[in-house]
Amino acid sequence: MQISPQGLMRLSIDELLSCPVVHLCSGVDGDFAASPEHCGQKSTLCGYTEWTSANDPVISIGWDWCIQSSPLGVFWVRVGSPSSNLMLVDHRGVDFGWQRSQNILASVVDALPWKEQVPAALAIRYAP
Repeated sequence: MQISPQGLMRLSIDELLSCPVVHLCSGVDGDFAASPEHCGQKSTLCGYTEWTSANDPVISIGWDWCIQSSPLGVFWVRVGSPSSNLMLVDHRGVDFGWQRSQNILASVVDALPWKEQVPAALAIRYAP
């Protein structure tokens, strides 16, 4: 791993996959609390989550999420690309570029158990 002058950590996909990340914090977007309720209309709950590595230097990956409902049930979905301090590189150390790195990070995020851990963290955080 290398840290650039801009603060980006450069690492390969193998290095990323060998460095597990854990849930740091999650929250509900403030806009939700201010939105008026309308009887008979779908309401939307959205928020954010941040995951980090335990090693130094710290890897940080965050993303937004929403709970969506459909006739098949309720689903937690990632919204948009993850934000991170990572730039993925190939075996020669050449940057993949921002878009390709974000696409790969999105796949990594989607494989994490966040859809189970974020609801539990929110239940503790927002419990009366």
